[in-house]
Amino acid sequence: MKQKPLTFSHQVKDELSLAACADACCRRAEIGAAFYGAARFSGQTMALTTAHQGCAARLTRLIREQYRSEVCWQAGREWLTLNIADPVLYRALSQDMIELFGFDPAGSRAGPLPDLPGSQPPPALELAPAPESLPACCRQAILRALFLVGGSISQPEVSYHLEFSIRQSGAARMAIGLLGHMAIRTGMLIRHGCHIVYIKEGQFLAEFLLQTGAHHSLLAFESLRVEKEMRNSVNRVVNCDSANIQRIANTSARQLELISRIREPETWGLLPPDLQQAAEIRLDHPDLSLKELGEMMEPKLGKSGMNHRLKRLENLAAELLNPKGENGGEP
Repeated sequence: MKQKPLTFSHQVKDELSLAACADACCRRAEIGAAFYGAARFSGQTMALTTAHQGCAARLTRLIREQYRSEVCWQAGREWLTLNIADPVLYRALSQDMIELFGFDPAGSRAGPLPDLPGSQPPPALELAPAPESLPACCRQAILRALFLVGGSISQPEVSYHLEFSIRQSGAARMAIGLLGHMAIRTGMLIRHGCHIVYIKEGQFLAEFLLQTGAHHSLLAFESLRVEKEMRNSVNRVVNCDSANIQRIANTSARQLELISRIREPETWGLLPPDLQQAAEIRLDHPDLSLKELGEMMEPKLGKSGMNHRLKRLENLAAELLNPKGENGGEP
């Protein structure tokens, strides 16, 4: 089996593959959820594939502990495949999926379906159990299994996105219900015939890692999330400062142009002394801020006072340079 570069998604699966699962109820829930969510069913057989060796090793161990049965995975270039053809193990797994999820892999009805006008009942019952009816440990085991066999997480420094690829619609509804019971907001879409249940917000992704027991991954995720948000915050400040600098530069250039044009004797003498002083200081110090320019005035002016005086200068200069303009605006 070809090895892939280690990703954050792979790291989470590595950690979840080692999570404790000592109780029989949790083993049943985790094994059943793995097959319910990701297996292919045909006749009296079921087949499960995974690209994660830790997931395969975990399911092998859980099946051994729960059903006293040994299973063997077939290795391909990128995938490991587990075929369940042993009648005893197949019946045991099927019975647990019927009892836990109301789903019969063989296609038998496990209970009543609501009558839908003009529709035919599906070959297998897919009724998700109420999330609150399951013990918390089993809820965690189910979500852990669904992620191990069909989940992925994007690199946190790039985006916040976690998704489950689930074959059975009932398993997808169950995942949404379980996540909703944990106050985790989800969405769903269909892709290549699979139900994709996804989480797109950092806070909900962090909650999922916490609830499923991926504590080391959670710490790494939160560290990356804080770093990313700080970087974004700095970028926003830098962008804001850059915009302010550009605006100040544009204003200064406009004022310097007007002042240069009114330095002619016939217009300069028409300026009152306070505006002449403001014009000279602005002309001599084109790079200073309004606050710094105001401190050079006699008497000193504050930032708003200096801004008001330069505005007066611009308006009067525009009138002097455009004596026929009716509105006294800038050229």
